[in-house]
Amino acid sequence: MTDPTGRHARLRYTATGAIAALAAAGAIAGTAALAASPSAKAPACAAAATRAAVKAPGSGVPDKTNAPQPAVDQQPFVNAIQQLVQDGTITPAQGQSIDREIQTGRVDTDTLAAAGFTPTQLQAVQQALANAKRALAASPNGTSK
Repeated sequence: MTDPTGRHARLRYTATGAIAALAAAGAIAGTAALAASPSAKAPACAAAATRAAVKAPGSGVPDKTNAPQPAVDQQPFVNAIQQLVQDGTITPAQGQSIDREIQTGRVDTDTLAAAGFTPTQLQAVQQALANAKRALAASPNGTSK
């Protein structure tokens, strides 16, 4: 004998799961469509969508290569390095070299070591930048005061 109630329940659960997956995919696609700039509604947008589909089929993750990056407040990091200069931990020239790296968005300790920073100075720089990052993360809106 077959159990029609059990079969219907499995079918209902399967259908519910499929609808939930479609809703999630629609939410992701909707977010990507909202994030696109109005000028990107030209045929180039279709080509970008095709590239994204070919690049990662079925991943469900939109292609973020052309997404605008949010503005980053670099001043807390510059202030942290300026404090190291004022303390005498690093020289003003070293502070300027770190400031240039901050402006690029990445501070490479290998580059700093090659530029003559001592291990103690590198540790102080890393600690100062980490403290600035923690302070930004702890602030309610992610900006310095």
